[in-house]
Amino acid sequence: MPDELGTVDSLGLTYVHIPVQFSAPKEADLLAFFEAMDSHRERKPWIHCASNMRVSAFIGLYRVVRQDWDVVCAFDLMRGLWKPNEVWTSFIEAAIERHRG
Repeated sequence: MPDELGTVDSLGLTYVHIPVQFSAPKEADLLAFFEAMDSHRERKPWIHCASNMRVSAFIGLYRVVRQDWDVVCAFDLMRGLWKPNEVWTSFIEAAIERHRG
């Protein structure tokens, strides 16, 4: 979208851009996503990415880590869209191990 920020602002929504490199997701990316979700908890989120792959993994992680969902159920959305490659599988597993108390 040529003016994504302007379009989102014109609709009265809060725009939070978290650029995640598909081939190298970072812990900082995930933490930024968690912060955005947590700080807008009282509102309905509109979350997207170009192919919904990155965001579906992040939503699954948010559900597990912040909302205490069962891991299998938390990633139903992601599994309906794609099968994570080795990079993303490792990232997801490490994030769950690191953040789930």
